[in-house]
Amino acid sequence: MTPEQAQEAARILLSARGDHRTIDELPASCRPKTVDEGYAVQDALAQLWGLECCGWKVGATNAEWQAKVGVKEPLGGRLFAPFSYPSPATLEGKAFHIRIVESEYGFRLARDLPMRGKPYTREEVEDAVGAVHCCMELADSRYKGGLQVDPPSLIADNAIGTASVIGPAIPDWRKADLAGHKVKLWVDGKVVAEGTGAEAGGHPINPLVWLANDRAKRDGGLKAGMIVITSSCTGVYRCPSPAVAVSDFGAFGKVQVTFT
Repeated sequence: MTPEQAQEAARILLSARGDHRTIDELPASCRPKTVDEGYAVQDALAQLWGLECCGWKVGATNAEWQAKVGVKEPLGGRLFAPFSYPSPATLEGKAFHIRIVESEYGFRLARDLPMRGKPYTREEVEDAVGAVHCCMELADSRYKGGLQVDPPSLIADNAIGTASVIGPAIPDWRKADLAGHKVKLWVDGKVVAEGTGAEAGGHPINPLVWLANDRAKRDGGLKAGMIVITSSCTGVYRCPSPAVAVSDFGAFGKVQVTFT
C-alpha cells in the first residue's frame, strides 16, 4: 500500500464520519490487505483529522473475540480528545450507528513508554501507570456490516474506536483485584451484562502491555498523560436510544452515559 492509497482510504472513512453515514467497504484500490496496512490507514486518518490523540483503546483481547474478529492478537485504536467525556455524559443517540457500550478499566500514564528495541515487561508498564479509572467505551462502525469486515479494514476505521467516558480514579489501585472484581452494566435500571477484568486478556493491564510493545515498534510509543482503556469487562452490548447506561464497578465507582 502506498501513502497515497492510505490517504485515499482515510479520506473515505473520515468523510463517512463527517457525513454520519456508512459504507459497504473500502474500494479495492485502497483497501488495506494486512494489519500493517490497516494501521497505515488509521495513521493517515488521524493525521487528516488533526484532532488531539488523548489515549488509546485496545480490543479483541481474549481468544473468543480474536476468533470472532479473525486476528491472533489485540487491536489498537486512538482516543480523540473532543470525543472523550467526563462521567456523567449526555450524548445524542442518533450520533451513533450501532452504539456499542463496554465497561472498561482505563490506565493513565504518568511517564512515557517510548520506542525501543527491547520489549517492555509488565513490571515496567505498571511502574509507568499513575492512575486507573473506571471507564466506558462507546464504539461504532463506519461499515454497514458493523464488525463483519476483514481485520485490516476494522483497524483502518480506528478499530471502531469512537468515544470514551472517563469515570472516577480507583484509590490504591495497585492493591485492588482488578481481574476478579465484579463489574455490571445497567441500562434503564436493569442489569444487561456483567463480568470481571479477567475478560480483558486475563487481567486489564495485559492489553496495556501489548499496546506499549506494539506502539513501541510502530510510531513513537505512548506518552505521559494518555489514558488507555483495555477492553470490556462486560462484553459488547448494543444499547438502545434513548437510554441511560451505567457501568457499575461496585466499590470502585460508576460511569454513566445518557443517550438522548
